[in-house]
Amino acid sequence: MKNAAFNVGRMLSLADKLHEQYCRHVRKNDVPPQMIGNALMHTALDNPTKGLALLSERLLIYQAWATKAQGDNIGLAKWVLGQMGQVSADLENTVIPTQADDAVKAQILLGYLAHVKNEA
Repeated sequence: MKNAAFNVGRMLSLADKLHEQYCRHVRKNDVPPQMIGNALMHTALDNPTKGLALLSERLLIYQAWATKAQGDNIGLAKWVLGQMGQVSADLENTVIPTQADDAVKAQILLGYLAHVKNEA
């Protein structure tokens, strides 16, 4: 089940979690109605490679914050970074689709909705 399409969905879900943590800590609980991963799902369901490419343009501020963040209640952000690193490693030697048929779309959705065992 942990194929490239599944991991694209997983990465978008993790991006949502990281974005939310940033909003809770930096923006003082000012959380927008749509997170970045969710906003990119439509693109990823059409072209998974493009979805990740667009994520790369938007994720950097949240990743930079989480890397340097310290203090109470930062554990979830650090956990998300670790999970993103694992998903990135899993994607390293795979071919990420540039088009998505129904099977790929289903895998992306399953990855996006997946709950990891140790997830907070």
